[in-house]
Amino acid sequence: MNRIWSDNGYIDLIINVLLFMVGINFMHYGQLIFPVICLLLFIDNRLKFKVNDPKVFILLCLFGISFYAFSYKLGFYSVMGFCCPMAYYIGSNIKYPNAGNVKKIILLFAFSMALHVILNAIIEYILHGYDGFFFSSSHYDFWTREKIASTNTAVNLDLLIGCLYFMVFHEKNKLIKYGSLLEFVPAMFYLLVIGRRTPVIMLIAVMFLSFLYEMYVLKSLSPGIKKGFMILMAAGISLIILPILFYAFDLFDCRVILDKYYIFEKLRRGLFSDERFRLYFRSFALMPLHPWGGQQISTILGEQIHELWIDIYDYAGVFSWLLMIIYSLIYAWNIYKLLSLKKADPGLQILSVGVYLCIVLQMFVEPVMTGSSLFLLVAIIIHAICEGYLHEQ
Repeated sequence: MNRIWSDNGYIDLIINVLLFMVGINFMHYGQLIFPVICLLLFIDNRLKFKVNDPKVFILLCLFGISFYAFSYKLGFYSVMGFCCPMAYYIGSNIKYPNAGNVKKIILLFAFSMALHVILNAIIEYILHGYDGFFFSSSHYDFWTREKIASTNTAVNLDLLIGCLYFMVFHEKNKLIKYGSLLEFVPAMFYLLVIGRRTPVIMLIAVMFLSFLYEMYVLKSLSPGIKKGFMILMAAGISLIILPILFYAFDLFDCRVILDKYYIFEKLRRGLFSDERFRLYFRSFALMPLHPWGGQQISTILGEQIHELWIDIYDYAGVFSWLLMIIYSLIYAWNIYKLLSLKKADPGLQILSVGVYLCIVLQMFVEPVMTGSSLFLLVAIIIHAICEGYLHEQ
């Protein structure tokens, strides 16, 4: 039997279950599971400490210390930085970092995080009924039953969106292939209902970039995949254009009905918001004036900054920002090495294109560190297991 984390089957199973609980953010304390996993791995390795690159681990430790030191007055999220080196340690200790196991861990996170989206949809419909589900701008979390920002729900579908091209055209296990689609459709429907536009952009970007990567970089695109992609794109474009035509020409008097739905209110504003870009430029101008964090920039702007790196600067100052910039560059370099390595598994490369694209896009459009830190931690685990795979080549 192919193990992932340990030769001991029970420990291997326990770690996978704990990672599933992390992905689903069990009881909204997914981050608190990280020390348990680290302890299990440390004991299973006979108290031997192992990381892929000690310099990267130290860098993330320094980030955790810096983030806490400059943001401890701002509440609970100040300690989240300490989970970053834990995430790197977990990913570094995959015992058999072959392509199959790397795919399994990515899919484990993709499925478990998407399940959290579906659970949120179910509890919202149960608690607030049809009207609350479709017409309200307030949304709720399955674990806490409290209001939650729609962005914090939407981020959980990113990895499954990133996997979708691989699932449709390359996954050979039919249970996994069709199971992913059965999970994706209701989760995506719910995100559209609550007015999320970013997942639509991600889905389009993932499908096209993965297609182009397979065609021009791997040069392995089969006629069957090319035909299937064109059919899929035609169907996708139809699903977008037809509702627009129905709404624009008020066919069957649909406009009065559709105007009641929250999603159409959001879509009338367009897929992109230039206000977000203006906020970035205003943030850049304020950064030299407020280098020590404390949310001074966002207080002046009157809005939280929707981007990972500037958000870290706003919370915890220039040192934390520089440390995360350095780690992000290391991350990007390892992505490049994986995608350009000729002897790497092509399936893993195709999967990685979509997954990494969604990770990067999410970090550029949302305050991941302070809004959805679990997403950042999962991204670090994925980076570490892929780094381990590179070391094996």
